[in-house]
Amino acid sequence: MKALLIVAALSLAAPAAAHDEGHGPKLTDGGRMGGVVTAVVLANEAKLGTKAALQYKAELTRSDDGTVRVYLYDTEMKPLEPARFGKTAKAVLLSQKKKKWSQAPFTLTFMDGAFTGKAPKAASKPFNIDVNFTEGKITLLAAFDGLD
Repeated sequence: MKALLIVAALSLAAPAAAHDEGHGPKLTDGGRMGGVVTAVVLANEAKLGTKAALQYKAELTRSDDGTVRVYLYDTEMKPLEPARFGKTAKAVLLSQKKKKWSQAPFTLTFMDGAFTGKAPKAASKPFNIDVNFTEGKITLLAAFDGLD
């Protein structure tokens, strides 16, 4: 019976820990705009978790009306030239309710120095916002986890 309880506890803990790891190395940078900073990694390396190579850094700010702005920086937190990236980015808001994940896609358009758009309402808190950018033929991912 004891062994069964231990196996059950470990099987429940593993998925939670895997998601908390995030994508790319852990960052300690503060946002230049007062937002949350995360690593930008190659989208095809996202499954590597914290071992994914850092390409850039991204900062997410949110307004009360649901407006989301994502700023892109180099590894030294200097703003990147927006011409390097497409004019739009694809984002998805991920939230979990009763052990079921829901996805709500939305689009961000580059304007006034940031990719900007309206995020849908989250089904629950905390929630995640994943943003995919293109740089030429390369797809990049910025995953903002544990937002509330």
